[in-house]
Order: sequence, then structure tokens, then C-alpha cells
Amino acid sequence: MKIVECAACGSKELVEDSGVVVCVYCQTKYLPERDDAPTRATVITVGSDIDALLQKCRDDPANIRQYVSLILDIDPTNVEAQKYLNLMRKKKKWWQ
Repeated sequence: MKIVECAACGSKELVEDSGVVVCVYCQTKYLPERDDAPTRATVITVGSDIDALLQKCRDDPANIRQYVSLILDIDPTNVEAQKYLNLMRKKKKWWQ
């Protein structure tokens, strides 16, 4: 709980009663702050996003450069995106 001291009298003896915090000496009541709730661990995964972009590479080869760029921004070590990048480079050299 973040309330450590009564703002009215300075007492450190606070008790919780019916969902509010009450000072034992002056009976000042405080609402507990919502930040007192335990925090949960947040997990963020981008695997499904990368899979969707790889599928777009297969389905829409006209925009493959954009999709590969997005994939490599998310995961620079993605092997499949690097293969597409190498294919694009080979095709570019062939046309020149």
C-alpha cells in the first residue's frame, strides 16, 4: 500500500476497513490507490506478424521488397526474409 503516513495527523498506524484505509488516531479515511495491485508480466510476441508478412511475400511478389523490409525491421536474423532479399538482389543484377 502506498499510503504510509496519515496526511492529517502524521500517524503511521493505518488499518484497512471495508475497502478504505483509516487512520487509527484521527479516523481520516483514504481510498487505496489502484497502483497497489500486483503487476502482471507482459509478453509480446511478433511471430504471427512475421508469418503473415512472409505469407504476403509469397502471395504478392510485386510488393515483396516492402514486406521483407518490415520483416527485417522486426527480426534482422530472419533466414527466410534474407533469402527473399538475396533473390531480389540476384534479379536486380540479372536485369541490369
